[in-house]
Amino acid sequence: MKPLHNPIYTGQLRGRAIRFFAAPNGVVALPWHSCADLVSAAGLPADAQGIFLQMTRSGSFQDSVRMVSTDAGEVLIAPHSVAQGTIGAFRQCGFLPDDGTFENEFYRAGIGATKVLQAGMSPEERFRNLIQMGRQSLGQEDEE
Repeated sequence: MKPLHNPIYTGQLRGRAIRFFAAPNGVVALPWHSCADLVSAAGLPADAQGIFLQMTRSGSFQDSVRMVSTDAGEVLIAPHSVAQGTIGAFRQCGFLPDDGTFENEFYRAGIGATKVLQAGMSPEERFRNLIQMGRQSLGQEDEE
């Protein structure tokens, strides 16, 4: 049985819950998100949501996403970069408006999750941690 990897934070995106997770590999990283929650909040029809999630598990993102066990069952999670790509693709295909509101709301929810990851850190530690998260997201090695 896989160990549980429960969400660290649940935010709101277009009035729907979006769960955020610590990186499953233990690295310092921007919060990961539930792929199903992101697609649901984007308002895709149910059949399109299923197709998109299957393509995410088996397509070009398959090496980036992870299936984790939670108290609520199995959840497909992905790093911040996959959310950025997904949101951009949804905008380009006309599933989301091109006004930035969806992204901004997603980022605000992600800030709540980041605060959970940084709980107990001093301001200096939070700043260093945020830099590490950004560098990891960009695929750069930490210089420290």
